[in-house]
Amino acid sequence: MAPAVIPGLNIPLLTGPLVLGYMWSYFLYGMLIVQVYMYCEAFPQDRLGIKALVWSMFILETGFSVLITIAALNAFGSGWGDPDTLREIDWTWVPMLALNAILAAMAQGFYSWRIWILTNQRLWFPILIGCVMLTQVTAAFYSGLVMAIGARSVSHLFALWPEITVWLSGSATCDLLITASLAYILTRHKRTSRYQHTTGLINKLIRFSVETGSVTSVAALVECTLWLSCRKWNIHYIFFFVLGRLYSNTLMATLNCRAPIFQRTSPAAITIPQSSFWAEPEIERSQSMNLNLVTRTNINGSRTTDGTTADDTIAMSNFDSNTDVIGVENGVAISEKRSPQLIG
Repeated sequence: MAPAVIPGLNIPLLTGPLVLGYMWSYFLYGMLIVQVYMYCEAFPQDRLGIKALVWSMFILETGFSVLITIAALNAFGSGWGDPDTLREIDWTWVPMLALNAILAAMAQGFYSWRIWILTNQRLWFPILIGCVMLTQVTAAFYSGLVMAIGARSVSHLFALWPEITVWLSGSATCDLLITASLAYILTRHKRTSRYQHTTGLINKLIRFSVETGSVTSVAALVECTLWLSCRKWNIHYIFFFVLGRLYSNTLMATLNCRAPIFQRTSPAAITIPQSSFWAEPEIERSQSMNLNLVTRTNINGSRTTDGTTADDTIAMSNFDSNTDVIGVENGVAISEKRSPQLIG
């Protein structure tokens, strides 16, 4: 059967991207449900602020899914066959602008906070990222308010192309700044590390930061490019519906990568290293002091090695109270047993 033809309208290019956007958005929401469940199972003792961030994000994502469900019913249910439906913006799309910007800002704010911790509470990087983040959120909110107050037509949406362009380009710029900042800071930490295991962990963090940051950056850039080049069709809506979901899933992937299930050794044998990406300033200082103040008064003690290796992951177990960890050699944790005559 030939597709329906309406003068002045290309039906496949108007309805097809909407269908793909709805389906991919549901797919990413299902992935988010699984990731939130894994987070709750793996980190029940996580700090309250991170838990509040996760559940706030999940509630907003649920609300977004409800809105796209209503929009799909209005477009392909009650509005099926009505050409005016294709020329007007459904009311459910108005809060979607703000929700997408809020979800992006939540993920970007979390990474800015971690950058603040990694830089010993220096404000240069977080302030720069925060300014770009607030710019894209403000542009999205303004566009949503104008659409809510005025007429919800495609022509009015096209009139807001400067604000929407600022929102999309600002979101991509913020992601690129976060990725570049994390890579730079972690590279500096790697250069000062003396242990092979620590260097391997930092390399993993750098690679993971670049991968997660590139996903959202590319999606925002593609959405912005499609909006500027062919906004008279609905192709750009494919990424509009999934952009917020990508931010939520990458944030949850960052949190869940600490779980033992993602390590290469068995969960029973592994101790997850508390890297500076997650540690609080007090923990970082105490770990640094413990590393630098290792005493050599037990030089007459016997030297033993406890632990096994799997690639670059160290499994440390069976350390008793009379054993000091003095470092890592060739991926193996090295410890010294204190001589009883030297204690006390």
